[in-house]
Formats: sequence, structure tokens, C-alpha cells
Amino acid sequence: MPSTTTPLNILIIGAGLGGLSTALALGSDGHKCTIIDAAPSFGEAGAGIRIPPNSSRLLMRWGLDFEKIKKSKSERYHFLRWDDGNTLLEIPFVGKDYDAPYYLVHRADLHAALLEKVESMGVPVLPRKKVVEYDFDNKNVTCEDGTTYSADLLICADGIKSIARPLLTGKEDNPRDTGDVAYRILIPGEKLLADPELAELITKPCTTSWCGPDAHLVGYPIRDGELYNIVVCATNLSELPGEEWIVKGSNEELCARFASWDTKVQKLCKLSEGFLKWRLGDLQELTRWSNDAGTAVLLGDSCHPMLPYLAQGAAQAAEDAATLRACIRKISGQGITLKEALLQYEKLRKPRVTTVTKFTRTHQHILHIPDSSLQRRRDAAMAGGDHEDSPVFWGWRERRLWLFGCDAENLESVAKPLPGKGPGEGLAGEVVEEAEAEKGGNGGWVVRTVQEKVGEVVQGVKEVLGLNGGMAKEGPYSAA
Repeated sequence: MPSTTTPLNILIIGAGLGGLSTALALGSDGHKCTIIDAAPSFGEAGAGIRIPPNSSRLLMRWGLDFEKIKKSKSERYHFLRWDDGNTLLEIPFVGKDYDAPYYLVHRADLHAALLEKVESMGVPVLPRKKVVEYDFDNKNVTCEDGTTYSADLLICADGIKSIARPLLTGKEDNPRDTGDVAYRILIPGEKLLADPELAELITKPCTTSWCGPDAHLVGYPIRDGELYNIVVCATNLSELPGEEWIVKGSNEELCARFASWDTKVQKLCKLSEGFLKWRLGDLQELTRWSNDAGTAVLLGDSCHPMLPYLAQGAAQAAEDAATLRACIRKISGQGITLKEALLQYEKLRKPRVTTVTKFTRTHQHILHIPDSSLQRRRDAAMAGGDHEDSPVFWGWRERRLWLFGCDAENLESVAKPLPGKGPGEGLAGEVVEEAEAEKGGNGGWVVRTVQEKVGEVVQGVKEVLGLNGGMAKEGPYSAA
């Protein structure tokens, strides 16, 4: 649909998935976008990522050609018991239910496709541009190399380690250690195909989740089965001691930790080679996303970083871009100011992303229950079919429609409240309460000040990966 908005000069700080998606959305309306990023280059980094229908519909609408991306398509979500692999719940993903597919891709492939698309639109994407100073009142930024960029609007999409966020909110950041770590693992698909017990994980693509004591493993094929992606989320058993946030993983340690799990899990662990372990953290809900003057706004992980339990981090950033686009269109369409458009964007998006974020936190506990009476109640509720009291978010069709069916350019769709019970209610609430009681009444949430660690973390990622790509900085926090 053509835009009636007067073109704006927009500077996007951050060339990750959120920043590129924003340039794609706003550039399609004729706005002059420029993207800058501190990374020296954009290379092959990251692992698998899921593109659920609430983001795939937007990216396709904005002209991203998924036919050029090697991908798999998730046909269902399959939850299994940790020890014997018996099915707890299967949820089919039918594209016609949401008018959009559920893709499984490599993060680097998605990033490369977005980068190629926005550059083909004439959007400059400039590496080696580390912002060291923001002047929100005068709508400009200064980079480490001395260059200055001015714009009508500054969109800060620079991730959980955002420099802009504390300046915009006027508050110090205190990222929270959730008590969990994540392993991100890639295995050549041919190794699974060579084992009859594992081959179906490639030939019948779906999202498979083994749920067990203090951990769950999520696996799915990417690149049309060339690779099998595994994300292990588990309680930190002193694997990341002290203040370390990223360490190189050990195959021996991984195999030992899951030695009593389902034979498929044991085999996958043995096939896992070099990988990293990340401490999982997020932020308290922010009080604001834009500044008083209406010249700067936060987007994506810079304002609502999410844990990986619902695989919605990148999807919600794409939704941000869509809603921001729709609100900016109202400047000409309804005669509102840019400041009013930004406030509408924030007012519409905050309730939705807050709900999703809270559900990600409850699933940290729901998927990690040790064998017990509570676990048996959870399993029985999961096996009870499609109903509101299903402890997993996807276990009720109405919740799936609310999440996957949202068209974030339709402001009424964005504002639609979650049907039924909210996060922390019902059996899910009981699980969280019990987990909090066992962990000292704080649910494992340990507040840590890590601002001083940012430089060390980024450098550590580059050294371990042997990469200089800009996407590595998203790894510890982005949902996949």
C-alpha cells in the first residue's frame, strides 16, 4: 500500500535483524534511511533462528524473497519427555491458519538476505561506525572516527547492550542473570541421516523439544536439512562461574550432563563439536521507549530483549518495525506529529511485548520441571488437547492465533489483548511459584550490573568465534 507520509530522513543505529527489518519497512514508504553499525563487517555468524508467521508475513510483504534463502519449514511442534522420548504434546503448524509460513533458517542467511534487499533499495549500510555520543535534542550522533550523522529521527536498534537506552531513559541498566545458560549447536544434517533413529529429525522437519529436569533441548533442521540446529537451555551448574557471560562449550561436559536422557539426545550430544555457552539475561520493563522531544526511539532488543523460550526475539523486532511504520504513516494521514507517532508506537507495542516477555520467563520453569507430582500434572495438562489451561503457550489455539495471527501493521491487531489467562496464572503460575520457593523466593533472577562487562563480552565472542562479524553481538540474548 502506498504511503502518504512526507519522507523523513531516518538514521538507524544497529545493522542487526531489527535494524535491517526497520529499514526495509520504512524504506518501502519512501523514507530516506541510513544504517550505521560498530561492526567492521557482516559475516557468517550465529546459528539457527525460527521465523514464525507473525514475522514471515511482514518480511514477505516488504519484499524479502524467501525463495532465495535455503530454509526448512516447521510442520509441527513436538514436545517429548526427557528420559524415554515419549510424546507429551504435538501441535501442528498449518500455514493457512495464519496466512503465513513458519520458516527455520540460519541467522546468517536471513541477515544476508535482508542486507542485500535494503542495499538494493539504495539504503547505505555503513560498518565501522561506533556511536560514542548522542545528541537527541539536535538529532545527531557522533561516531568514534569523528563522523557525525544527523536525521529527523534516530532509531536505536543496537541491542541489549544499547548505549542509547540509558541516555534516553535516564536510568542505569541492570541486566538480569536468569540462572540459565544456552548452548547453540550446529550438526551437519548428513550425520543425522546416517542414523535411522535420527534421520526423521531431518526428513520430517519440525521443532522438537525434549523437556526434563533443569533443562530442555530444542532442535530443528535449517538450510533445507543441510544442518541441524540445537539450542540447549539449562540451569547454570557453575559452567559459567563468577561474572563470565560467554565460554567455549565442551563436548565431554555436554555428553555427561545428558547421559541419562533419551537415546536421541545422547546421540545428538555426541555429534556436537565446537559451540559456545551463553549466560541468559534480560531487562526489567522500561518506563519509556522514546525521548521527550520525539526525535529518538528504541526498537527490538534495545527495549525488550527476550529469553529464547518462545522464539520471538527477532519476530517482535519485526513487529516493532511494522507498527512504527503504521504510526509514522499517520503523520500525513491524520495530521499527528512525529512525537505523537512515536508515543502511539510505544503505547501499542509495550503491552504486547510485555505479555510475550512474561510468558518467556514462565516457560523457563515450565519446561524444566524435575520428575514430581507437579511434573505429572503438567504432562497431563499438556496431553489434554487444545485448551486454555495448557501450561505451554502454544497449547491453546486462541493463544497461537493471538501471537502468530497478529498483523503488526494493523494497529487494531496489535492492540488486541491476550485471550484467556495471562502469564503466571493457572498451573503455569503454580510451577513458577514452586520454582521461586526452591530458589530462595526470587525465581533464580539475580540482578547483576554488567555494563562494565560489555566490552569484554563482545571481544570475547570475537576471539572465541574467530570472527569480526557484526551479528555475533546479538547471540547471547536473541531468541531463536
